[in-house]
Amino acid sequence: MAPGASNNKSGGLRRRGVWARTCISVCLLVSAPLSFVGCDFPGRPNPNERPIPADQVVEFGLLYRKNCSGCHGTDGKLGPAPPLNDALFRAIIPAAELKHILTKGRNGTLMPAFSQENGGTLTATQIEVLVHEIKGIPYMIVPKQNGGRGEVEVVPDAGGISPRWGAPVRPPANVPSYNQAAAIVSRSSAVQQHDGAAVFVRACAACHGEHGQGIAQGHAMVRTINDQVLLKLNSDQVLRRYAITGRPDLGMPNFAEPRPGNPHFQALTEQQVTDLVALLASWRQTTVNGK
Repeated sequence: MAPGASNNKSGGLRRRGVWARTCISVCLLVSAPLSFVGCDFPGRPNPNERPIPADQVVEFGLLYRKNCSGCHGTDGKLGPAPPLNDALFRAIIPAAELKHILTKGRNGTLMPAFSQENGGTLTATQIEVLVHEIKGIPYMIVPKQNGGRGEVEVVPDAGGISPRWGAPVRPPANVPSYNQAAAIVSRSSAVQQHDGAAVFVRACAACHGEHGQGIAQGHAMVRTINDQVLLKLNSDQVLRRYAITGRPDLGMPNFAEPRPGNPHFQALTEQQVTDLVALLASWRQTTVNGK
């Protein structure tokens, strides 16, 4: 062995030992804070920040914004479709009817079916959240009895979640029935349309013209209702709803509110609303211009 080889070897071992101890110390210094604060290494997702699958969302604001606001308005008002955030509408539409519409859509209109079983994207629980919120019924979201892992259901509960739009007011005693099928029809279509024309003149002509042709505004006609396209986009049930609830977000009065030039307007009866709808439905075939 060459002179000094032993010393060089010993020095190298000492240097490697110092290097190893230094590395271990650095690793301990880096890992210790992580262990104390409970952090994961960078890039590892936090389970609490993982997105909720779409079919597990049960927060009304998210459900409404994604599925309803485009047609019915950001806050249930001022959309192209009838407002959902209307006290009279919310009070008179039966919860079962609302659930049926959300589940299966409405024939003769642009309202689609939202339930998964009918080609939509919403679960039965999500539809129940929308029903309870729109109807103003406090509720709780609880684990589903005999359900699978993570399954929940909605149950009415006076001490539960308060609907965002509050509770609807009690409707007046003389309000006509919401559902078209509930209206009693015992006369011919010709008689209904004849009587409906008289109702239209009294209740609607001030804003829509005597024959629904609209009101002249400059070189244009506004508020035209005697239009085939418009009427074909609205079912008889939707027309009945408008006749009863009006469009408060657009200034259209309901079945009992005063009309322009008639502050003492007499509320429409069940039969008058039915006759009015019969008249409007007949206009789907022939417009005021005979086309």
